[in-house]
Amino acid sequence: MITHALLIVITILGSPITGMQSAVTDTSFLESANEEFNQDQFLFPDLGAELISEDMMSNDDKIIYIRDQWRFKAGDDTNWSAKDYDDSGWDILSTNLTQADLAFTDWNGLGWFRKELIVDSTLARKPVALIVDRHLGASEVYLNGNKIRELGTFSVNPDSVSAFNSNQPLTIVFPDSGRHVLAVRFINPNVSETGRLLGNNGFRILLGDWDYYQSHRYSFISKWTGVNMFYIGVLLAVALIHFLLYLFYPIERRNLYFSLFVASLVAMTYLFFRIELSGLTFEKMYHIRFIMVLEIIVLVFATRFTHSLDKERSNKYVNAVLLSGFIFAGIIWLFPAQLYRLRDIVILIYLSEILRSLVLMLKRRQQGIWMIGAGVLVFVIGLVASILINYDVISGNVSVVNMASTGALIFSMSVFLSNDFATTQKNLESKLIEVQELSEKTIRQEKINKERELETKLLEAENRRKTTELEEARSLQLSMLPKKMPSSDEIDIAVFMQTATEVGGDYYDYSMDKNDELVLALGDATGHGLKAGIMVAAAKSYFHTLVHESDSLSMFRKMSSGLRNLNMRLMYMGMIVARYQNRTLDIAIAGMPPVLHYSKADHTIRQIKLKGLPLGSKVNFPYKNEIINLGEGDIVLLMSDGIIELFNKNREMLGIERIEDIIQNSNGYSANDIINQIRQLSEGWLSGMPPNDDITLMAIKIKGN
Repeated sequence: MITHALLIVITILGSPITGMQSAVTDTSFLESANEEFNQDQFLFPDLGAELISEDMMSNDDKIIYIRDQWRFKAGDDTNWSAKDYDDSGWDILSTNLTQADLAFTDWNGLGWFRKELIVDSTLARKPVALIVDRHLGASEVYLNGNKIRELGTFSVNPDSVSAFNSNQPLTIVFPDSGRHVLAVRFINPNVSETGRLLGNNGFRILLGDWDYYQSHRYSFISKWTGVNMFYIGVLLAVALIHFLLYLFYPIERRNLYFSLFVASLVAMTYLFFRIELSGLTFEKMYHIRFIMVLEIIVLVFATRFTHSLDKERSNKYVNAVLLSGFIFAGIIWLFPAQLYRLRDIVILIYLSEILRSLVLMLKRRQQGIWMIGAGVLVFVIGLVASILINYDVISGNVSVVNMASTGALIFSMSVFLSNDFATTQKNLESKLIEVQELSEKTIRQEKINKERELETKLLEAENRRKTTELEEARSLQLSMLPKKMPSSDEIDIAVFMQTATEVGGDYYDYSMDKNDELVLALGDATGHGLKAGIMVAAAKSYFHTLVHESDSLSMFRKMSSGLRNLNMRLMYMGMIVARYQNRTLDIAIAGMPPVLHYSKADHTIRQIKLKGLPLGSKVNFPYKNEIINLGEGDIVLLMSDGIIELFNKNREMLGIERIEDIIQNSNGYSANDIINQIRQLSEGWLSGMPPNDDITLMAIKIKGN
């Protein structure tokens, strides 16, 4: 039967096309009717005349389900169409002509079917829809001995037969009420092939409401075509985008395999669309032949795409799998009817290989592979839901479920590729920044020399000069920062800075004296731009001059006096200074956010708040300090206000509580891990927006003995 030929496709690909139903082409209700009529044939071998009336079309489908048991005789004689011809000696047989039906008769592809109908007066002289539900050959339809229709091009010569390939409802008019005889002269020149691929060899005729089916058919075709063309268009867009990505970056072949996989799925989807419109005819049989090959090719490309994600696969193995798939597809194309079981086995093998590869990558926790795993899970859930809907266990639209689940699978694959590409680009950018930082001094000097040589031309390019000036200031600022923070067996330090403009106002530094006292500094100048950069440069100079000559509070007063003498209006410098020695930390704060101290022993986190004006605002301000004793696993976080005052798109501020949660749940993390966790928090909070202020973080963690 048709379900046998398409079962594997439906099961593996969950094509949305197979789920679409209509009153014109949906045959699910006919299968149950066939079973009932087959039972009738067994219990009542002589069915006699069949009564039909307009009341029988009151169901939702507007169909008169005339039984498919007709009187049948092999051979050919046009006299058999006569209304009063005695057919009592004929066999009673299903017009479907399944293998079970043919076991009881000797048929070589040509024969006659006759059915006696008692037409109620409600149907007399009215157009009735003659619905050809399935038709695998050509036929002539007679009413009371008069030929009223030819389905396809009928000929007793099999080579001259042109099969009927339309599902459009035809009309039949009963001239009066009472007894009428419907006779069908039928020929199928491809009996062996239709029986093998489609499960039957005959036809099925029903009667229905002409007005309903005429309007419903055009509505169905319009809706069906629109939905499928939209879905195919989306798939084509995805395939084209990834193919272009491959053309622009040929080294990344995963985009090529994914594009070929989606393109093959597009071809298969289109064929399912054509099958639904063609009905059960020879045209569908030819489409099925293509589908039998395409389902192999789709899985071959899906397998190759999956293999391309696995970094531990050998090229010989994946190439052998790819070549084998094309060989199997070619063989099945040549012998589709004989090798349909081989096709099923090949599909199961490739499906198992895809699942096996995904499981192995999930076990190895390969980065991002969970995205495809999630898509496969949604696809399987959608497949189960489709089955439950078909069996009326749950309600829903099969086509929508199948489109959504298949789309989720393709979307997950596309997202994986896009995310992997973005991650690669970020890594490359990070490496580029490292190279730029290493060569900054040389580049800066070259720019300065070039500026001196072209000094007379700078007046004609003022805008360019300002841009270059800002870049130089930023490079100068970054060069003043330590390239690497100190580390020892006792303490782990990590730092991160992100500027909001070309020249930021944040600053961090350290100094260590001969007594192994480590002094850490983190500052935040008012605003951004050149003035902020100058303030940072001055603060750095004061820090390294005064850090070991006096305590933190005295250093603050001297720095405040020096910065105030710069006469930079409304420019101030907030600063945190932390002196560390022998697990003791002396903290002084001037106009900066609280310092966070996490105690591993108590599993508590405390905010160290020391109120004080920023440096440069008042000379003799009474700054305060606090000394804390640190234990193994304790964490101290210094930060500028840029991280706390991050605003998301809803104008909500990040605050300090979310940062505290990260620190309190950082057991086992290094200082660098803690910084990265806070960075990820800020990036997620911003959702792609640029920060409105500089961000500087310094994490200190006490190691074990």
